[in-house]
Amino acid sequence: MYIGIYGECEDDEPSQIYGGTYSEYPKGLNDAQFPGGDVELALFISRNTEVIEVYSGENDKQGNPLLVTGDVLVEFVIDRCGQPGKFKILQSLTPEQDAEALRVMESMPMFRAASLDGYRVKSAYVAPVHFQKDHYPKPEPEPEFNYDDYVWY
Repeated sequence: MYIGIYGECEDDEPSQIYGGTYSEYPKGLNDAQFPGGDVELALFISRNTEVIEVYSGENDKQGNPLLVTGDVLVEFVIDRCGQPGKFKILQSLTPEQDAEALRVMESMPMFRAASLDGYRVKSAYVAPVHFQKDHYPKPEPEPEFNYDDYVWY
């Protein structure tokens, strides 16, 4: 959506990064925007994350192996050209899940860059990547259909 918004932009000069673990957000900062907003960012992450089943080595009460579940928190910087980069794991689960979270983040499209006082600036985001195996109760088996139980006319 934002491809080409900044033309042949190159952000190769050192400059202040606002937010995340870098610094505080100044008053008046218009944060970087994922195409479609924060809800679309969450959907992008969810749709592109493959569930990595890593077993904890422990079992539940029924003796089934337990999966490692939770969130990997990834910090990244949106540069003045809208490109995400400088990916860093802030909260880790396992090496496999961390690698999957980084893969998803590195595949993100261009953002609309943050701005402050009318100038584009670098800003940091922290986004969770969820690793949760959905558990749904098994449906009760359908009763067997018996033709002899019905009267046919």
